[in-house]
Amino acid sequence: MPLDSAKPSAVSLQYLDASVLMWNIRRNINRLELPAHTSVIQFIMNDPPKDKVNYWLVTKPGMETDLCFTDPGLNVDLFLVCELRALTSAWMGHTRFEQEIAADNITLSGHAGMAKNLTKWLVGRAYSRVITPACGLAG
Repeated sequence: MPLDSAKPSAVSLQYLDASVLMWNIRRNINRLELPAHTSVIQFIMNDPPKDKVNYWLVTKPGMETDLCFTDPGLNVDLFLVCELRALTSAWMGHTRFEQEIAADNITLSGHAGMAKNLTKWLVGRAYSRVITPACGLAG
């Protein structure tokens, strides 16, 4: 399929990278919507045939959010189990977090308040609203 006829969402969801996504999420967490104490959110990505991939976001009052690739040894407040494609799609604004949760592509367990306020602290990035041509492509 030629690039110019592809849907923007199909193109942007073609090559997924969990670590790049998680760094982007880390930079954009709305800490004001999280509890005022240290909070730990574990992201568990299930994408067969690969093994599970785990990431931990650790928020501390007055400090930048940490992204951990290994277990930081802290009690986890909220577990977010998902498919990488579903999380990426919701984060980028192609779908909504509520849709992905309803479809069981994202599940939450743990701290009820953090789960309820997911879209307040994990606000997503609406990249799909801005479409720019790739470098080197003539219009």
